[in-house]
Amino acid sequence: MRRKNELAVDKILECAKEEFMEKGFEGASMRTIAERAGYTTGMVYARFADKSQLFKELVEESADKLFNYFSNSEDEFAQLPPQNQYNEMHTYVESKVDEMIDIIYDNFDAFKLIVCKSAGSGYEYYIDKMIEIETANTVRFIDALNAAGIKLNEVRADLSHMLSSAMFNGIFEVVAHDLPREEARGYIKQVQDFFNAGWDRLLGLPSNWKSSLK
Repeated sequence: MRRKNELAVDKILECAKEEFMEKGFEGASMRTIAERAGYTTGMVYARFADKSQLFKELVEESADKLFNYFSNSEDEFAQLPPQNQYNEMHTYVESKVDEMIDIIYDNFDAFKLIVCKSAGSGYEYYIDKMIEIETANTVRFIDALNAAGIKLNEVRADLSHMLSSAMFNGIFEVVAHDLPREEARGYIKQVQDFFNAGWDRLLGLPSNWKSSLK
């Protein structure tokens, strides 16, 4: 049986989520959260220092799970031999993004808060941090393959950043628009197909490079 304090914390978090969903982080009020929960403001502050701590409590575990999966996937790809990176650059990413979709949808409310309601919070730039990692690894990928004698066109880091930003924000649009999981999976596959074709062109890959791998 759960103790009274644990039940109170659960109630406060539930009401905080409702408040953040309705008003966003910036518009949310600790006083209103307390009123929703049926507690005094002092009681809420005794358990949570401020609304930043409440927001963090609601999203941190899910945010860390996705971010760590993404960053570890990037690191694992970088450890592959250059020829494997060349051969698998699209299929590897597609498989990892598919898993990321499941992480997002298994924790949908947390990512709804991050994507749509986090302005002013410590998670406002969560997606931007992923974009920075993607940009750095794209530059690394091009340099590593060229050093190994697999010639690719150079792509400016600022252009890579713009393209990564467009791709990641496109992916997270499924959360903003509340798409069902499988519909989101199909949408994101189309987004990836679009960007894969563009990257092939930018990198100077021959039009038949995929068939040459078979």
